[in-house]
Amino acid sequence: MRLIRILLMVVVVVVLGLVALLVLLPGEKIAKIAADQVRSQTGRELVFEGDVGISWYPILGVKTGPVRFANAEWSDNGPMFRAESAQIGVDAMSLIGGTIRITQIDLNAPDVLLEVQADGTANWDLFPEGAEAGEATTATTEGGGAMGGLVLESLAVRDARLRYLDQGGESFDIKDVDATLVWPDRAGPAEVDLTLRPAEEAVEIAAVIDNLEGFLGGEISTLRANVAAAGASVAFDGRAGMDPQAAGRVEADVPNPNAFMAALGLGEAGIAGKAVFAGNVTYTKDGKIALREGTATALGNTVSVEADVSMDGPRPRVNARIAGGAMTLAALQGGGGGGGDTSSGGGWSKAPIDASGLGIIDGDISLAAESIDLGDMVLGRTRVGIAIDNSRAVVSLRELHMFDGVASGQMVANNRSGLSVSSDITVTGLELKTLLTDMAGIDRMSGVGTMKSQILASGNSVHAIMNSLSGSGSFDIGQGKISGIDLDRLLRGQPGASGTTVFDSLSASWTLTSGVMTNNDLLLDLPHVIAKGAGTIGIGARTINYLFTPQIKNEAEDGLAVPVEIKGSWDNPKIIPRLDKAFGRDIEVDLEEKKDEVREELKSKAKAKLEEKIGTIDTQEGQSTEDAIKQKVEDEVKDKLKSLLGGD
Repeated sequence: MRLIRILLMVVVVVVLGLVALLVLLPGEKIAKIAADQVRSQTGRELVFEGDVGISWYPILGVKTGPVRFANAEWSDNGPMFRAESAQIGVDAMSLIGGTIRITQIDLNAPDVLLEVQADGTANWDLFPEGAEAGEATTATTEGGGAMGGLVLESLAVRDARLRYLDQGGESFDIKDVDATLVWPDRAGPAEVDLTLRPAEEAVEIAAVIDNLEGFLGGEISTLRANVAAAGASVAFDGRAGMDPQAAGRVEADVPNPNAFMAALGLGEAGIAGKAVFAGNVTYTKDGKIALREGTATALGNTVSVEADVSMDGPRPRVNARIAGGAMTLAALQGGGGGGGDTSSGGGWSKAPIDASGLGIIDGDISLAAESIDLGDMVLGRTRVGIAIDNSRAVVSLRELHMFDGVASGQMVANNRSGLSVSSDITVTGLELKTLLTDMAGIDRMSGVGTMKSQILASGNSVHAIMNSLSGSGSFDIGQGKISGIDLDRLLRGQPGASGTTVFDSLSASWTLTSGVMTNNDLLLDLPHVIAKGAGTIGIGARTINYLFTPQIKNEAEDGLAVPVEIKGSWDNPKIIPRLDKAFGRDIEVDLEEKKDEVREELKSKAKAKLEEKIGTIDTQEGQSTEDAIKQKVEDEVKDKLKSLLGGD
């Protein structure tokens, strides 16, 4: 009991002595000692303005008015730090030894300015090497380390402003920052919590630094950090330094990428749905980033990624390898990209195309996938290379399976002085059925062949590009078939034309000028009939003016061939049998110029011949024979074309 009483008395005496010391020692004196310690450790001035008094609660120490901390000598942007008020806590036990050790700082509305020179020198390099630092270290009671006798057990910051100025890169200004630092053991880890508001929603950062003193002095320290915003979490576990440099594992789980980017004060990510990422990331002092063993999941795809990014050019340079299995990009297909708009009353969209993304990076990117679903078509095994240089991207098709064939060549998008696009592609082993099914929904024609295409266009909208198309192309299909109809029998005027058409070849070539495709040599070779085609297709105007003409191979055959003209808009084309061309002359002109008897003779012969092939022609009241014939033939041709194209 006696020992306990002695200990209690000692404690009481010590406490009373500390209280007396704090009361007798003026706040200005404490502030001056603290400022001297900071200057001895950093070489910079710490200035207290206004009254400085003793604070008892919640911090035992000094309460100040405005305070500021000087910037580096090379900066002319004002203090590195300033605050409206501060409370500085001291270690009461250290007062017995005649020194003041700062253990806690509470700052109100501080303004922090971080700067980096073009050569990489930062204004937060607070602890200079050399004689000054050496002298300061000897003068401290703790000794050793860049921070000398300074022990900062906790730091609290409210309503702060954080500015970052990089003379060789980007800068930012963030307000409404709250921060806390808990560092109870100088030799142990420090916990840092930050709340930032680059936009409306808070961004919370929690980090643990194993060696804060060494970290602040430029050493590499183990760092574990997590960023949380908009329901997303991004975690880092590795090593980092203030240079800055870092290496470690990054894992991200982002339910809403657009909301996450908005919380960071950045533009939309352009990714719908959840995104997940994991990989080993290295960031070096010279601004280079390396990603290894990376995996990313977004838009329903999971890919492996390896990349190297260099920041020392006018734009980031990215060399990356992306590989996946069965991928889908259908979610990227916009609803109005190729459709009409209200301003044009239909047709191709006139909305401006934003091609600025071509100028974001330079570099070489390789993409490998087992298949890619583009929404309106599916690509097979894909191996492509993308080279981007100063807003110009070249896509090289190393291996691209499309329409059951293999495509080779390249595509180019250039936005250096306005957007232009071009392609030079050859597809070998192309399956006609797959092509027509994917592009037009027609699944009755099949055959294997080759297609070539060279295209160039320019403009800032889909409408402008489609109306500026120029180039040439061709396709050559070998033996194939058309299911559901026997064109050979039909075109020779024989009954029972249902069945299958087997053709020997199908070929055509075309040229493109100002958005108009011209073809004069379409040739469909059937066993007994050759069908030819010629005309134009207005890709820009979305119109067609085309004549399809079947011809009997054997002149002894008496089958009737009726040319068919297809003209009008893509949405509602007119299919017109050309009887004038079937008889080798213009009936309408002859009927006006010839005598009545010749006219009647022609009518009678034509009607008899047609009735033999297409059945009885009934003339309705008020309808001429010519109109009845035309109507009958047109109905027959339309029925057969609908059957060919899979219609009802």
